[in-house]
Amino acid sequence: EEFEKKIAPPTLLLYVDAGKETMVKRL
Repeated sequence: EEFEKKIAPPTLLLYVDAGKETMVKRL
């Protein structure tokens, strides 16, 4: 569980950043 907790936050941030970039490109 600790391993997942350590990796989850950065992955979520990267996912959010990628989502923002995709939205900007669509706009």
